[in-house]
Amino acid sequence: MERRRFIKLCGTTAALAGLQLRYLDMVRAGEAKSFNRVKLVDGQGNALKAKNLSTKEAYIFNYPFKSTPCFLINLPAKAAGGATLPAADGDYKWGGGVGPNGTVVAYCAICAHQLTFPTKQHAPINYYGPDTPSKKADGRTGIIVCCEHDRLYDPGDGGRMIATDKKATPPLATIVLEYDAATDEIFATGVVGENQFDSFFKSYRRELAAEYGPGVAKEQVDATAATLPVSQFTKIVDKC
Repeated sequence: MERRRFIKLCGTTAALAGLQLRYLDMVRAGEAKSFNRVKLVDGQGNALKAKNLSTKEAYIFNYPFKSTPCFLINLPAKAAGGATLPAADGDYKWGGGVGPNGTVVAYCAICAHQLTFPTKQHAPINYYGPDTPSKKADGRTGIIVCCEHDRLYDPGDGGRMIATDKKATPPLATIVLEYDAATDEIFATGVVGENQFDSFFKSYRRELAAEYGPGVAKEQVDATAATLPVSQFTKIVDKC
């Protein structure tokens, strides 16, 4: 009797674990680091809905820290995942997009080359949607381009750097997303890939302290993260 109960309990636990993984629809990777589970909201504090996301431009939200910007992108087509990507602490597997169509992805918006990042005044790195061809990429669309040092990244392939004559750069770090199919809401839960945060805090220590206050830049985002289209987040967006 006890053995039957134990087997049944184990089977139930395994089934629930499987259901949870399918329900979360998460990007799965080798060494994902968990941070606060944060709901993405719009500028008015309302829950962001995946079905309402534009495919024409990226959105920006800060995560996992109050000063670290990220791109949220609704790709024109499903991002199937499965790519194996390199990082300093070992390769990891990128799990693809989330959302009702598997098209929603998110990446750290700090360039993996020289830590260029978008601010409220200026965005030298940006996503070029289907209607915005990039000169640096011979008119290609659907890519992330850093205009400062001509680095191109593919958001449909785990943020991998697109091969050019430039020195290879690690992929943009992936922001792990959780999608709630019942409410159409999106949550950020962790980060996987190249860790640039310590270098970022060190490189921009004075600027971050001036904008956020001493020590605030390194605080984790909690509960919600305002998520704005790039065109609303920043005053000047570079085009290259």
